[in-house]
Amino acid sequence: MPATDAGRERPADVLDSAEAGGLVVRGGIVRVAGFVGGLLFSLGGVALVTRHLGPALYARYQTVASLIMVVAALTDLGMSTLGVREYVQRRGDDRLQLMRLLLGLRLVLTAAGVLVAMAIIASAEDWGWELVVGTGLMGIGVVFTVLQTTLAIPLNADLRLGTITAIDVTRQAATALLFAGLVAAGAGILPFLAVTVPVHAALLVWTALLVRDRIPLRPRFDRRASWVLIRSSVAFAMATAVGITYQYIAQILTTFVADDTAAGLFSASFRVFIVVAAIPGLLVTSAFPLLSRAAEGDGRRLANVVRGLFDGTLLLGIAAAITCVLGAPAIIEVVAGPQYADAAGALRIQGAALLMTFVIATWGFTLLAQHRHRPLLLANLASLCVTAVVVAVLAAAYDEQGAAVGTLVGESVLAVGYGFAVSRHRPELRPPLGVIARAIPAGAIAVAAGALLGLGAVPDTILGLLVFGVLVLVLRLVPPDLLALLPERLRRQLSR
Repeated sequence: MPATDAGRERPADVLDSAEAGGLVVRGGIVRVAGFVGGLLFSLGGVALVTRHLGPALYARYQTVASLIMVVAALTDLGMSTLGVREYVQRRGDDRLQLMRLLLGLRLVLTAAGVLVAMAIIASAEDWGWELVVGTGLMGIGVVFTVLQTTLAIPLNADLRLGTITAIDVTRQAATALLFAGLVAAGAGILPFLAVTVPVHAALLVWTALLVRDRIPLRPRFDRRASWVLIRSSVAFAMATAVGITYQYIAQILTTFVADDTAAGLFSASFRVFIVVAAIPGLLVTSAFPLLSRAAEGDGRRLANVVRGLFDGTLLLGIAAAITCVLGAPAIIEVVAGPQYADAAGALRIQGAALLMTFVIATWGFTLLAQHRHRPLLLANLASLCVTAVVVAVLAAAYDEQGAAVGTLVGESVLAVGYGFAVSRHRPELRPPLGVIARAIPAGAIAVAAGALLGLGAVPDTILGLLVFGVLVLVLRLVPPDLLALLPERLRRQLSR
């Protein structure tokens, strides 16, 4: 369990201090370390559930979860991320009133969205009352999550990333433990859908105790003020909702256009993809308060922050792609079991998509920090449309691998759209072509080395990652902010 930093006092202007960059880098490392620890719990829980429910029933479980996530995104209106930016850029009573308004607005909208999700599941033929009730219970858990993430905004703004990491790991650990108990008890699908309720309720109470002296805990229900807030950010809200929708549309469409077996196989691959795709979001979210402050007028500082984030997420994206391409059979074996072995092909394709996913995070949050909501919306709309068409056509013809190609195409479209929007009027924010020209071939060489070894998924993956790590050092691709954390002697050797 990561150590928290709840007891530390931080100055109100920590984002303007000289230590802000170091806090972001160290906090990002803590976040990723915590994510890996939580991932072990999550994978353990998923492995139990997939084996217990079987491909067909697990596909329905994952479809309900995907639908809830889509509805949550549509009703969120981007307030979870927008709230961090506005909190950072506001002061005094204006900031406190914003927090009360966010609590009330997000509570009402999410509750309404859950009712819509239940109606959609109820309209599905032969899905039964258990899935309708389960959708409602999972939705209650999402309501608790929405309130918890809203209350956690001051923790993000103060860069208290250790505390946030501890909360996230606790969520994953508690969920996995409850899954294990339900599997041992031979439970049906309904209790698995209800697990989010007790877990997220406990995290809500924990977060409320941490911030009770910083912000008001009572929501504010003000129709006029809420409408003003929504109207001022409608483009970003739509972009966020569409962005989440396009990620999950592949799973939802595959369930309806492919047979149950293919849908179950894609569910296993998609689950791995979604879990790994959360890593860049964690990293860039950690730096988002700093991005927002730099975007207020410090162009040089913004360029430095964006460059550091891009270099780091690019290297991590390549490493994630290497892992999924070479290690797909072993990953599927651990996560879902031998009955899902054919999902390895789909995971390899989605592994290639992860490279795009990682760099997308940096560019997307940069546009948000600059209040450039329209380009976000247009890029996400294009990706949604392309993904929906490609998945609908290819999943029907080529099953789970066709759906995976849809994911790859959608991520590529979004990456191109974001990259163009970021650099169009700000040449200093253009992707560093020199870094890309060295990093991509290094990743390809690593994959080739692992594939040529041919000893099995695990040793091939280990070799591929080792080769990539060596090439990163030889080609001097280590980001400067990360290099600064190393011991001075090692730093001098790597800089030669």
